Amino acid sequence: MRSLLVTGLLLLIGFFQVRGEGDSARVVIIDRISLKGNKITHPRIILRELNFSTGDTLDYGKLPGILQRSRENVFNTALFNLVEVDTVWLSASPIRLEVVVKVIERWYIWPIPYIEFPNRNINAWLETFDFRRLTYGLNFKFFNARGRDETLTLLIHLGFNQHYGFTYQTPYLNRKQTWGFGFGGGYNHSKSVIAGTIGNKSNYLDLSGGTLQEQAYGFVEGYFRPGFYSYHTVSLGFDYYHFADTLLKTPGYLTDSTPEQSFFTLYYKYKLDHRDVQYYPLKGYYFDVQLAKQGFLSGSVNLFSIQSAFRKYWRFSERWYAAVGVTAKWSWPDEQPFYLQQGIGYGRDVIRGFEYYSINGPWFVMAKTNLKVALVKPRIITLPFIRTPKFGVIPYGLYLNLFADAGYVDNPVALVKQNNSLVNTFLAGTGFSVDFVTYYDIVIDLNVALNSLGEPGIYIHFVAPI
Repeated sequence: MRSLLVTGLLLLIGFFQVRGEGDSARVVIIDRISLKGNKITHPRIILRELNFSTGDTLDYGKLPGILQRSRENVFNTALFNLVEVDTVWLSASPIRLEVVVKVIERWYIWPIPYIEFPNRNINAWLETFDFRRLTYGLNFKFFNARGRDETLTLLIHLGFNQHYGFTYQTPYLNRKQTWGFGFGGGYNHSKSVIAGTIGNKSNYLDLSGGTLQEQAYGFVEGYFRPGFYSYHTVSLGFDYYHFADTLLKTPGYLTDSTPEQSFFTLYYKYKLDHRDVQYYPLKGYYFDVQLAKQGFLSGSVNLFSIQSAFRKYWRFSERWYAAVGVTAKWSWPDEQPFYLQQGIGYGRDVIRGFEYYSINGPWFVMAKTNLKVALVKPRIITLPFIRTPKFGVIPYGLYLNLFADAGYVDNPVALVKQNNSLVNTFLAGTGFSVDFVTYYDIVIDLNVALNSLGEPGIYIHFVAPI
């Protein structure tokens, strides 16, 4: 009887010590983990992202941070619109917890309408509104196939340029969920291509009655993710091109006059990702390095490139944030076929204020900076007339940014120097933007910028600026 009283007294003391304010030296035990809302997703896909397991003993003072990082890990799988991680004290023990992970799954099967502008980005296309050279079609996306985070994509693009292809990716093959693989292939049929740059802008060649360029490609790749935040990707791809006589005669587009060219590409990427929300981060950091050898073993081309990016995000308060990003690329040799060369002005590698320009070269460096304030802090609204939470529960936020970007492209080729004054020149842009962020990784970035040429402009993007 006495021993029972002593044991009960010790448990009662432990109970109050654990729940006492400021007492971070005590520990808690994860008694069990409950998942709610994952009707399709396999439990192991969610459990893999948690920074703890059933039976783990954790420092009570560090528990909120551990739960928050686990919530971010689960959300960054891009399988869920909302993720909540709560705890429940078990009445039978003062130090044992149940962790409850609640999710709202996304809609996983999408026939996504596809529109490709013949220009490098929508802003360059808005200069002309030329609908004749649009490519349109569908991307059939099957996310989270079999509930195992597998993705199958079917591409059917028609119009001026045609593209048919598929990709399949499965991130986890083994029991530890560290190895995965993917493969894909396709065919491109182009009546319009960017054949060079004149006056710092893309020069398009059209052949409405025939084919300028054909491409067939295939690849296989492997993934290794040993922990939560580091990723390795290795891929081997094969490309086959056939060029029309018009392109063979275009200066700089090819480095030889062979109408048919084929080559293997060996590619490696390492990524370290500690961002809170990958598609629109507000705190954390990101680093990657990419190496590519085009013409691996043998082939019609022989190029080697290294590209790296670093981005850092700060949260100063509930509303104020800052970010900086640096991207650099080095590639060899200096003289490269234009159809394989990209500098600043493509994809995310854009200096704001220079969206209308393409600055090509084998070497470039670029920096972006942001000061951000939340006009509308992240919140959730529920639309009662939409019955499914996949669409009826809507998270959103609105941000105002002040930004300044800068960059430099080096290209020693004389032809480029003569025709394009922005090559080998310091470039800069500054201005402000408004970002609207909501579910399904939707970002709408509208910015007003002034570039170092003294040109103002209004531009739109659909990815986070940094």
